[in-house]
Amino acid sequence: MTSLIGKYIHRYFLFNHPFFTTSADDYFKWMPYAAVFFLDVFGVGTKSGWKKQLLITGASEAIRYGVADSLKRTIDEHRPAPYVRENSFPSGHTSSSFAAAEFMHQELKESLPLLSCAGYFAATSTAAIRLMKNKHWLIDVVAGAVVGIAATKIAYYVINRLATRRSKETVNESNSEDSKFLKSTFTRSH
Repeated sequence: MTSLIGKYIHRYFLFNHPFFTTSADDYFKWMPYAAVFFLDVFGVGTKSGWKKQLLITGASEAIRYGVADSLKRTIDEHRPAPYVRENSFPSGHTSSSFAAAEFMHQELKESLPLLSCAGYFAATSTAAIRLMKNKHWLIDVVAGAVVGIAATKIAYYVINRLATRRSKETVNESNSEDSKFLKSTFTRSH
């Protein structure tokens, strides 16, 4: 499943930077989420309110984790040497970071279009670090990016559909209550 370019990248970092280590990837993956909530505190205009953002974040992470973990358990892709575990595909760090980047983009693209893309820098950095640490193959981080972005898009779709359905039900309930009130008022006055 590993491509020729993936093997080349692995060999390059294994032989040229064998002792590369950092924990930045553990923090970069959460930065876009933190940035959006930080901007909310300071009143920067975002697409959704903080309650809806929490729902979207939770839904996105649940979808992302479910898909990525299922694929990791189903596909026995070995991690690059010197690691021996078989849970390489897709990259969980990368899927999480790209889910957060897409969330940041969706929330800020109207009010701060340039800043809305900054999350992708953190996500791409996370993917690059995972390659540099020889934790994943190139295909793992690409698949992780796709899973993360798709999970966030699905979360927005589902939450927005539920919100639309709920508002329609609320309007229908209030319309039926108003019509009952008007009918009772009208029949009493005659």
